[in-house]
Amino acid sequence: MADYETALDSAGYGRFSRSALGACACAFFQTGVQNCVMSYVLPAAKCELQLTTYQAGLINMAFMSGGVASAFFWGIVGDVFGRRNVLSTTLLLDAVITLAQSIVPDYRLLLAARSINGFLIGGPSTLVFTYLSDLVGVKKRQFYLNITGMSFVAAWLILPACAWLVIPFKAVNHTTIIPIYSWRLFLALGSLPGFVGGLWILNLPESPRLLSDTNRSDTALKLLAKIHRANCGKKEEFRIKKLIQDNILVTKTLNGEQNRTKALFLGVMKDLKTFVSKSYAVKSSLILFAFFANMAAGFGLNLWIPELLLRMQGSSCKRAGLPQNARLQNTTNLLRESKLFDVSGAELVPRYNDSNFDHDSLSFGCGETMDEDVFTSGLIVGACCVLGNAACAFLVARGGARGVRRAAAACALACACACACLAACACSCASSNKIAVAAAAALNAASLNGNVLLIRLLLHALPAKLSGLGVCWGAWWGRAGGVASNLAVGVLLDFSCPAPFISVAALLAISIGAIMIIKLEEQETGETEEDEQDNGKSTGLDRYISTHM
Repeated sequence: MADYETALDSAGYGRFSRSALGACACAFFQTGVQNCVMSYVLPAAKCELQLTTYQAGLINMAFMSGGVASAFFWGIVGDVFGRRNVLSTTLLLDAVITLAQSIVPDYRLLLAARSINGFLIGGPSTLVFTYLSDLVGVKKRQFYLNITGMSFVAAWLILPACAWLVIPFKAVNHTTIIPIYSWRLFLALGSLPGFVGGLWILNLPESPRLLSDTNRSDTALKLLAKIHRANCGKKEEFRIKKLIQDNILVTKTLNGEQNRTKALFLGVMKDLKTFVSKSYAVKSSLILFAFFANMAAGFGLNLWIPELLLRMQGSSCKRAGLPQNARLQNTTNLLRESKLFDVSGAELVPRYNDSNFDHDSLSFGCGETMDEDVFTSGLIVGACCVLGNAACAFLVARGGARGVRRAAAACALACACACACLAACACSCASSNKIAVAAAAALNAASLNGNVLLIRLLLHALPAKLSGLGVCWGAWWGRAGGVASNLAVGVLLDFSCPAPFISVAALLAISIGAIMIIKLEEQETGETEEDEQDNGKSTGLDRYISTHM
């Protein structure tokens, strides 16, 4: 007889564990692809789809809005219908919709499809860490979770390289029903990890922990025995014959989906009432504001980095002889007075955002390619993101709550400085883009690190019973921040480019004060690294928390 953690550890580590790691890493890689792919698709598709900057912002906002809508949804659905089923279904549906986007002829269809993408990809980003934790024992769990977390930021490094290879490619010029453009091929390639991850997870079993927690311990025990045979071979015997259930969610029925859903909903409402009570209202508000500001930069402004770098490479930014005060204005406004027709010769509609159809406001036309510096800059930003994630993983493994708070404040400060630098360099058409690339890399790495550190800070600031709800609320408000900043950039970029960056920098500066005044739980501040290791078999919330929300 043994509890679940002991039985899972007895199942060993081997071929099955590596397969589970590969499937979950591929699934989480797809979430990174979906968060990053439009950064390179939209600049390349602007001319063909005749997108204004405002419409491009709506497309980015639609994806984040789908994530906001699913912040509380997939966790409960996964617990009711099975984590493997939800993971594989959402990945495959997301991949199909992404593939279908490669043939859309109108931006409105792309807008609707991205909304669905944002909703569906919330499933893998919510459940992949939970599912992997249910299949890998405690001895190697954190190592496997770290590798899976790295797969998300790896997408930000691999996608610029793929875009560099695919988007400059010129297809054969002949008449087809759907015009052949390289960005469509790039978008189709972006669906491949979803297909691979969805099919891979279908070959894995359901979570034995979920089965055990829902009074199906006999089935869970059989699955653990199969995992043992896959890891250790058929010669070794699995000695665990009975599981001790420590968290029975449905006690006397195997068909208790309705009762289970109701119990989960009532539990969430009860925790929410405590979360907003007088005891935690101030602390909760400060934490949620910090999430809002951080993800407004990380998942809002970051999506516009390729567009900014693209504009810096445009001929409007390279005009010689312009006085400094003229260069400080948005260069697309300078063209509106002189340009009366778009690239097709049609008269522009009054009060319509026509700047995106000017060849001078972009670095390429419909028949040209993007400047290679945009892709190399994206590679630099992605590399810094990967290194920052590795540094963050090392940082959160050491030090107490106060160290985590100081590190979170430092990340917010770095994000604020990077936003101010982008407003001063990229938005004013600086003569060199090296400073802008460095600022973009700092923004990317610091925002991702800040996200992880804010999760860790939340765990130190709230009691264990509220931590899960706190992470969900943090995800919701953070995604709302991404929606707001995406919409602001889309609206203001052609009129006042520095405005959204300065606004987010101001929010981040205020969030530094909020982070520093958050009162930490006394029981958490005295916790040591040895205490955390002693509680390694705890079924606490750490296994449910990912580095991306």
